Amino acid sequence: MKYEIEVVNYGPDLHNHSAISSLTGLCFEETDQAVKKVNRTCWGGQTYVKLFQNLGFNTNPRFIKFDPATPYPCIMRCSNHVKGYWYLFIYHDGVVYDLYGNSFRLDDKIHVYKRNGSYFLKHYGMKVTSMLQVWI
Repeated sequence: MKYEIEVVNYGPDLHNHSAISSLTGLCFEETDQAVKKVNRTCWGGQTYVKLFQNLGFNTNPRFIKFDPATPYPCIMRCSNHVKGYWYLFIYHDGVVYDLYGNSFRLDDKIHVYKRNGSYFLKHYGMKVTSMLQVWI
C-alpha cells in the first residue's frame, strides 16, 4: 500500500490534532473527537498508541528504535537538552516533516547530521530517538 503525507497545522495549541490528522488523513472533527476522549494535557507515547488503535489504525505496541527504512509513516520522537520532554516530527519515505509545513530529506546534510548510527536535526537542535509506525 502506498501512503501519502499531507501535513496540516491547526494552530499552536493543537499539535496533537495536527500530527494525528497528518498521519491518518482524518479531518479535524474526527481527530478532535478522538483527542477529547483521551482528555490529557500531557501526552506520553502510550497515549498515541491507544489513540491510533482506537481509530482503527495499526501501530507498534510502543515507540521503537528509529529505522529510516520503515515502509510506514511514523511519528518520529526527538529530544534536546531539556530532560523529560520530547518533540514529534512526522517521517515517511525518507522525508522529515515538522508541523509547520517544513520538510527535508533525511539524507540532506544541510539539515541532518548522522553520527554513530544516530540522526540529529541540525536546525532544531534535536536527536532522533525513536518512532511509532502507523499503518492501515
